[in-house]
Amino acid sequence: MPDPAPHAPAFDAIVVAGGRGSRLGGVVKADLDLGSGRLLAGVLDAARAARTRVVVGDVAVPDGVLLTREDPPGGGPASGVVAGLRALARPSPWTLLLAVDLPDAPAAVAELLAAAIPAVADGLCLLDEGGRLQWLLGLYRTDALARAADAVGTGHDVSMRRLLSPLRLEGVRPRRADVGDVDTWEDVSTWRRRLGSRPAAQLAVPSEEARMPRTEDRSSWRPFIERASAAAGVHPASVDEDLILGLTADIAHRSVRPMAPVGAFILGVAAGGHPDADVAALADRLRASLPKES
Repeated sequence: MPDPAPHAPAFDAIVVAGGRGSRLGGVVKADLDLGSGRLLAGVLDAARAARTRVVVGDVAVPDGVLLTREDPPGGGPASGVVAGLRALARPSPWTLLLAVDLPDAPAAVAELLAAAIPAVADGLCLLDEGGRLQWLLGLYRTDALARAADAVGTGHDVSMRRLLSPLRLEGVRPRRADVGDVDTWEDVSTWRRRLGSRPAAQLAVPSEEARMPRTEDRSSWRPFIERASAAAGVHPASVDEDLILGLTADIAHRSVRPMAPVGAFILGVAAGGHPDADVAALADRLRASLPKES
């Protein structure tokens, strides 16, 4: 795993870990395991040289990492950036912005830090293959970023393009790092194969973050389940959300994503038609009908 540039500027890191993961069937991206621990763990490890690391989202973080949330929630990545900046008590001269879904974050961050040494722009962003700036894979002068954040209030429903429009940004074409992210189950499979083919010495092996349990914020789940159950005339205790989410994730991964809710509907119809049936066994029968993993 690449080490930070020896003369890298002092910086803080903000990891934007919000989002609903809708294209992954609601799976929390931070908790995805591509073969070497939680995805969030690798991103935090990439920013290990930061004076302060802040994660914005409803996720578990290790000791020493600040956790905050945009207010109001669900306002998009720009609002996450604003919340992260406001969580920094003593900001460093530079701020590293990272999305949570960057499997090659260690290599990418190393290239950014190396490029920042002679930089005169307000910020540096790695470029994707199409030459587009990756705003959440960027290193910014904190004073310029803070002024831009102040101009958008909470940042709720503000695009990253609008947030960063006042800044003079410079694109950095990566030499070895891959700026690809993880949006779909196809991406998950691709990255697992790629990372599995790398020599062990090239893989990020996080320490305390990798040992953290997979957790999700479930504070809003049961109230919804109880309301929906009352509306549908079923007992909420009969709703096993872990079983249902696990089944829909498997369908999205091994079949086609739009069939995930359809599969959950089929499971519900089957359970309703056979009240004495073992729902977990029904779910396993549905899984058995899916294409085999390649």
